[in-house]
Amino acid sequence: MAEQATKLKKKQWYPITAPPQFDNVVLGETFVYEPSAIIGKTLSCNLTSLTNDAKRQNTNIHFKVIEFDGSKANTAIMGYEMMLSSVKRFVRRNSEKIDLSFTSETADNVLLRVKPLIITRGDVKGSIAAKLRNNAMNFIAKTVKKITYAEAISDLMSHKMQDAMKASLNKIYPLKVCEIRYAGIEAREKPQEVKAEVKEEK
Repeated sequence: MAEQATKLKKKQWYPITAPPQFDNVVLGETFVYEPSAIIGKTLSCNLTSLTNDAKRQNTNIHFKVIEFDGSKANTAIMGYEMMLSSVKRFVRRNSEKIDLSFTSETADNVLLRVKPLIITRGDVKGSIAAKLRNNAMNFIAKTVKKITYAEAISDLMSHKMQDAMKASLNKIYPLKVCEIRYAGIEAREKPQEVKAEVKEEK
């Protein structure tokens, strides 16, 4: 009888909604037999479609379904990422590209993988590139440690964090581009081989 009941059960459409930061707008729908099958499902959405701001079309927000409340699937923000095509457009000759990847912890103990992208306005010596690299890591580590994960994502989407980082690093060498091409939750069990440490700038 159980097998017969399973065969008779039909798939249904369930809406997947964004978290409160985006006013719980519907991100899409999924077609499943059981709502429980939606839990853990991931999806991405362009930031322009979420904010109606055309300037944000080069950025995607990653979501993960965390619960089903009886009628819809609710999500949490898992990451922020610039589109690869946009990153490629930044790279030009006669400039130095500094691409980083490290982990930093927020005030509410969320471990983030952060990948800044820095491009100078001209070729730079190794010592200057190293200073830019170290100061970028320290800036992000100190900034993220003072705020929650939700605040960090909000500051990334508004470009507040990137603008502040550029203002800080411009004191070392003029920058053409200062972006964070990716920031997302990092699982604790993964190795933290290049975790950024908070140091005081000299």
